[in-house]
Amino acid sequence: MEAGRAGQALRYRRVQVRVPATTANLGSGFDVLGLALQLYNTFTLTVTAEPGWRVEGPPGLAVPRDDRNLFYHAARRLFSRLGVVPEGLRLALQVDIPLARGLGSSASAIVGGLLAANALLGQPLPAAALLALAVELEGHPDNVTPALVGGLTLAYRIDSEPRYLSLPFPHELSLLLAIPELEVPTHQARAVLPAQVSRADAVFNCSRTALWVYALQNRRYDLLAVAMEDRLHQPYRTALVPALPEALAAGYRAGALGVALSGAGPTVVAITQGAEAAVAAALQEAFARHGLACQVRCVRADNQGATVLGVDP
Repeated sequence: MEAGRAGQALRYRRVQVRVPATTANLGSGFDVLGLALQLYNTFTLTVTAEPGWRVEGPPGLAVPRDDRNLFYHAARRLFSRLGVVPEGLRLALQVDIPLARGLGSSASAIVGGLLAANALLGQPLPAAALLALAVELEGHPDNVTPALVGGLTLAYRIDSEPRYLSLPFPHELSLLLAIPELEVPTHQARAVLPAQVSRADAVFNCSRTALWVYALQNRRYDLLAVAMEDRLHQPYRTALVPALPEALAAGYRAGALGVALSGAGPTVVAITQGAEAAVAAALQEAFARHGLACQVRCVRADNQGATVLGVDP
């Protein structure tokens, strides 16, 4: 099967990829730290003879079915870069990552689109090139990086090139995701952040982020509560998630090692080692006091990242 333009040839007709959810920032590591989670979206992309773009998903799934779809946008970007125009594309979705909840649903779609398009072409682009495209499309690296490579990542740039370090995340730690019935689009959560912060707040967060990395590396879990303190994003996003201060305090009282807003929110993530039931109940009660139902899921870190599950000729 050949592309419509001279360029890279399509080697496969169908590909299925799986991409993990992510929790980013982890308190103090704003736009730097991200962790992949064992919660997944699965995308099946098929090249068809019927022109155009179609999306098939569960009834009621509120995702764009046209060119605004992030998966399609990412796949098209990669195809265009390599000079490929498939005749038609059909996407089937299995969605387990809640939308607009601070768990990397948009990053999952972007990484999934790039990975699927690259797989259909026989994987001509290396992981570093896929990461650069993902960061370009997402605008920040903290979610797309762990979604692509898995595990706990520390993202940074050299000039304009995205780089990352993989950090160990202790296997004995669990993550509780308190997911309220409230959507906070990322663009809205970023709009409430100030354009500038004080030197004192910048130094505060730098010290906490360094402490966070040290605490995990050395299993000094007694330091996590201080290490996850933040002045760069959580105080401002409380306007969008009024239950946040109560949820953070309630999680700690119930025995969590660390508690923070997950990504842009409104999900709250709690790092635990035991006491999961008590922490889950405390987080649910905190959101309930603000009139919000809240689902709690207990997950572990995902160390694989985005995966090609299979290709068909």
